[in-house]
Amino acid sequence: MQFIQLSSQSAGLAALFNEIDTLMNSLYPAEANDLIPIEEVDNPNTYLIGHYEQKELVACGSYVVKQDQSKYAELKRIYVKPSQRGKGMAKAIIQHLLSQAKATGLKQIKLETGDQQHAAIKLYEAFGFEFCDAFGQYRQEPSSVFMQLSLEG
Repeated sequence: MQFIQLSSQSAGLAALFNEIDTLMNSLYPAEANDLIPIEEVDNPNTYLIGHYEQKELVACGSYVVKQDQSKYAELKRIYVKPSQRGKGMAKAIIQHLLSQAKATGLKQIKLETGDQQHAAIKLYEAFGFEFCDAFGQYRQEPSSVFMQLSLEG
């Protein structure tokens, strides 16, 4: 499985982001969704990858470097089209993002997901992510699930 770094102008990215937004907005109230807009993927603090099958962008994932008490990466926009699920693509995306973050010297990964995304939560737990309190710009929302993983050791 090959991943390439994407930009806001990458073929199929706008459509894939729209698909993600539609799904998230169907599961959670708009105020509970913190979806990075496509314009922000060109920010130097954002690392976004994708996978194409027959010239169609079918999966993506990113992290954004942020700072609280210390610098960390926040996973964002991890998504695999329904037609491509069950092939280990989400796992491969997360592995790639964790390796890249560690290679750039980041020591911690955090994420916010929703309580309706049971498969995603199980996948994050399999990587060793642990539940944590709200961080950064987030407020505690009833549907929010916060997790973190140390990249040290």
